[in-house]
Amino acid sequence: MALPFKPPLEPPPAESLEALSFEATQSWRMSDDLPLGLYLVDTRSGRVLYANHHFFQLWNIESLEEACQRGEGLHATVIQHCLPAVADAESFLRRYATPSGRASPALGEDEVVLSDGRILQRYSSGMRDARGIEGCWLSVFKDITERRRTEEALRRSEQAFRKLIESSPDSICVHRNQRYVYVNPSMLKGLGYEHPSDLLGRHVLELIHPDDREMIRQRVQSIIALGQAVPPQQMRSMRKDGTWFYGETVALPIEFDGQPSVLVMGRDITERKQMEAQLLQADRMVVMGTLAAGVGHEINNPLTYVLSNLSLAGREVEQLVQEMEQQAPAAAETQGWRSRLSELRAMLTEAHAGAERVRTIVRDLKVFSRQGEEQRAAVNVREVLELSLKMALHELRSRARLVTQYETVPAVYADGARLGQVFLNLLVNAAQAIPEGNTQDSEITVRVRGDASGRVAVDVSDTGTGIAPEVLPRIFDPFFTTKPVGSGTGLGLSICQSIVRDLGGELTVRTEQGRGSTFTVLLPVAPSAPRASEAAPVPVEKRRGRVLIIDDEPAVGRALARMLGRQYTSTVVESGQDGLTRLQSGEAFDVIFCDLMMPGLSGMDLYEQVQELKPELASRFIFMTGGAYTPRARSFLETAPNGWAEKPFDSQQLLQMLARVLRE
Repeated sequence: MALPFKPPLEPPPAESLEALSFEATQSWRMSDDLPLGLYLVDTRSGRVLYANHHFFQLWNIESLEEACQRGEGLHATVIQHCLPAVADAESFLRRYATPSGRASPALGEDEVVLSDGRILQRYSSGMRDARGIEGCWLSVFKDITERRRTEEALRRSEQAFRKLIESSPDSICVHRNQRYVYVNPSMLKGLGYEHPSDLLGRHVLELIHPDDREMIRQRVQSIIALGQAVPPQQMRSMRKDGTWFYGETVALPIEFDGQPSVLVMGRDITERKQMEAQLLQADRMVVMGTLAAGVGHEINNPLTYVLSNLSLAGREVEQLVQEMEQQAPAAAETQGWRSRLSELRAMLTEAHAGAERVRTIVRDLKVFSRQGEEQRAAVNVREVLELSLKMALHELRSRARLVTQYETVPAVYADGARLGQVFLNLLVNAAQAIPEGNTQDSEITVRVRGDASGRVAVDVSDTGTGIAPEVLPRIFDPFFTTKPVGSGTGLGLSICQSIVRDLGGELTVRTEQGRGSTFTVLLPVAPSAPRASEAAPVPVEKRRGRVLIIDDEPAVGRALARMLGRQYTSTVVESGQDGLTRLQSGEAFDVIFCDLMMPGLSGMDLYEQVQELKPELASRFIFMTGGAYTPRARSFLETAPNGWAEKPFDSQQLLQMLARVLRE
């Protein structure tokens, strides 16, 4: 490279000084507008051959500019004037000046930090003078302070963003060509891996449930084709240990390492799905409860007069047989009648027993008719277990023999309906663990006992296939099931464990492959309540009285009138409005039997109107209900001071309630 002018290595003749001075001045000015500082030095003599105005500005040494332009500047002088502006003088001298003061800059690129915080970047290269002799070095300086600040800000921003990504609780990954190129720690942890290398390079579909892979493949194709994000999507992913979990992901196209890629952000929603499933199960239980209550109500009304009439008819037949025996105990002509009456009595007894069985079934349905929040109280475990056994009996009988072992245990503090749900699930699971076809050699044992910890224990054991060791740790995990697709949700045991824990208990399992399993429910004992003194039975007074019976089922009213007998004058009406009309007419009634739930004017509405119009009659009400409690009806029965009876009626209880009202 040739110099732009011939440096004055020797003093020029006097007659040419003016011309040379003008030529040099023009050469210096050519580079003044450059954004770079140019500096040329003769390494042999140490003279500054060339420096533009921007160089002196960068180093704040404008005082040397004129001398250098005259050819009087020395490199050593420039170095000395630059030292105050340098942050690290020792390093600066080592790179920019030899101990002898001769310039010996290193070839290439370096930087120098000034004490005011600025950063200058230098590019240097050896050069030849106009005579072709090597011995000159050109240094080009550029202020890169703003660029470095921008780079540093970008670096800090990238670090902060990376820290944000690395510390995010959500799983974040980037894949290109459907293979992982980045995974954050949360994703590694969620999937059960320790190092990114365990996932990098693997195909994303390897970790996706087979049923969800086509959906994920289409989503990736859509992202690439449209170049935009796709809506959130639920899917199932596989952990390192082989378990599946539900995740919700959002994906969008990005550029990663300079190449088109897909960013995926997701979170584990297994618990949310479990809660949704539990809420759905709760909704189903509410629907079932509503259905059970409605069915129970509809059955109880006709069952009331069926049972009542069967009981009365049985007593009448018994009375006829006794009268016939007294009048003609051995008459031949009465033998046929006696035989027929005995047969009729047997038929009525069997019919009454069948109706009582229906009554028991309806009473059991009440366990599922509770709606709203759970109601905890002292519960007899054996009663709840017996109900669950009845409901699972068909499933149990087809698989194994049932063995029950009940010890005397105290009551537990629980919600009977939820506890029954646990027992029913464990019983059905026990039955399904036993292969069909060998009922006599298979056995399901249900045992109620006291535990050493003072709690009540319920064991449900089966002689089925047992649980594999690799499966056992996961049987209480939500959505885990070993049943075929469509045969189970994998929520049964998970929900059971949740219910038992909420009750303050434990659900454990012991198993041996090929020999069966035992699930044990441990429940806390109900707190002791002060023992109430047993009330003496209220004598049924043989006192006549007028009774008003209000029920929208005429047969129920007539059956109740027959049950009360001839000693009471009973009036039966079929609606609340008719009952109100009778009471307002001035007719005197000693006792008022009133159905709680009736169309039009309900028993509750009638009672409230009577309290306003004839308050003296309010205490004479006895309410009847078929069991279809609404929240209002339940609240009414809890707060009203009057007695109430459930259909079908217990005749003795009903007569005692009537006698109490008459006495008061």
